[in-house]
Amino acid sequence: MPFVKRDESGRIIALFREKETGAEEYLPPHHDDVRSFVGTATAGETRDTEAEFFRSDQTMIRVFEDLLDTLIDKKAVLLTDLPEPAQMKLLNRKRLRTELTRIGEILSDESDDIF
Repeated sequence: MPFVKRDESGRIIALFREKETGAEEYLPPHHDDVRSFVGTATAGETRDTEAEFFRSDQTMIRVFEDLLDTLIDKKAVLLTDLPEPAQMKLLNRKRLRTELTRIGEILSDESDDIF
């Protein structure tokens, strides 16, 4: 998706999930013409929506991790309620986060001693 139907001037006038009569041209959803038709692009815009969406995923991972930690702390969910692969991934991230926090603390303590 989407297959597009264009008018005489080449502008998109309709989008379809499946090929339709007059709409045999396929364009990826992030194509400028499609985004312009659905109103998600502005003139001269060069946003990379897919990259922006990926970056959003990265920040949402932290939100979900914090949410899960809160639910576990409140005993609304037990870590053992989760499948073992999920438990291992969460424990590994918690270990990595702890290591990074320690490194940050060491660096900030050292810089405090300098001044």
